[in-house]
Amino acid sequence: MKHCAAIVAIVGIAALAMPAGAQLYLDFAGSPIRDSVPADCSEWHELFPSFCVIHHQDAYEDNGDGIVSPCDVIVLNGIRYHVDWVGPTFELEDLNTGERVWYEPTDPNPYATGVCSMWHQVAPDFCLAHHLDGWEDGNEDGILNECDTVWIGGREWHVAVVNLDITVTEEPSPVSQKSWSVIKSLFSTF
Repeated sequence: MKHCAAIVAIVGIAALAMPAGAQLYLDFAGSPIRDSVPADCSEWHELFPSFCVIHHQDAYEDNGDGIVSPCDVIVLNGIRYHVDWVGPTFELEDLNTGERVWYEPTDPNPYATGVCSMWHQVAPDFCLAHHLDGWEDGNEDGILNECDTVWIGGREWHVAVVNLDITVTEEPSPVSQKSWSVIKSLFSTF
């Protein structure tokens, strides 16, 4: 019976040390993808899984390139996250109905016009994929950005806002020395 209790305790402690693996889709308002790293105390807007939750940036560890990019680490509300993906979030508005949707392109070059590419809806219907049917360069700068028009899913959308978008995964918590002492003491009882 002692052996079973020890195994249950070890499994329980090991579960506490396992990575949570929570993945978040966040955007940073008003910052194009090529900007430098946002300052600490910046706020990030969660797109998924909990739309509109605001996260406070406590710290940021850049991978050395001076911009927000994959393999950076961001600390939000005291939790460390690995940056998995970086690109734009296109906030689109139907000018006739006022409806708003948020998309991120699946193209490796996220600022390409991407006509005929697939776009992934982040909110309100997460993971709904749509074909980018067309693009009209409203400000004639050759870049897909604010004031342009796109056609997705047979509908015309005005590009209202382009924000920096990151997908992050919660990093595993380090196991404290105290936990290892507890595990070792369980083995001495055999």
